[in-house]
Amino acid sequence: MNKENIRKTYLERRKNLSRSQYWILNEKIVEQIAHINWNQFKTVHLFMPITENKEVDTFSVLEYFKEHEPQLKVVIPKTDFKKLEMQNILFDPEYTILGRNKYGIPEPIHGQVVSSEQIDAVIMPLLGFDLNGNRVGYGKGFYDRFLSGCRKDVKKLGLSFFEPVENILDINEFDHRMNACITPEKIWEFD
Repeated sequence: MNKENIRKTYLERRKNLSRSQYWILNEKIVEQIAHINWNQFKTVHLFMPITENKEVDTFSVLEYFKEHEPQLKVVIPKTDFKKLEMQNILFDPEYTILGRNKYGIPEPIHGQVVSSEQIDAVIMPLLGFDLNGNRVGYGKGFYDRFLSGCRKDVKKLGLSFFEPVENILDINEFDHRMNACITPEKIWEFD
């Protein structure tokens, strides 16, 4: 499949999830996240969900980290849509205030900026992925540009409600492969 077909297909599949299906799948993803040894990371970048697109509810992931992995520093993105760039803002469960940007994405209003060089793992959104660890996002290239500014050894983790397609046909040199993708049923590893 090509990226355009994957976007259409998986946006439609997410749209058709019932409310109960959506929450069951989210719960299963958090159960998979619990299988990861998070002690290998100090700082993790975590995207915030576009709820009207039924993205994985990363607020549940934040809650899991707060309760079970309090040693982790979690940073969340603040996006500049004119420059197509993101800043990493340290998330503090007690003090971080979130607002919604013009696209409805929750973002920190203010906070401590953390350098991309300090990030050990990036948990990123996607619409679909393939058996080689390639991902399809919304097409703006935010995460591919962002990952270019991270360390070479940063772990790239996707979250998906659905299993992979066999192959994404139109991968280009700017696309970054994931190290793993977490789905409700398993963690797909690509290293």
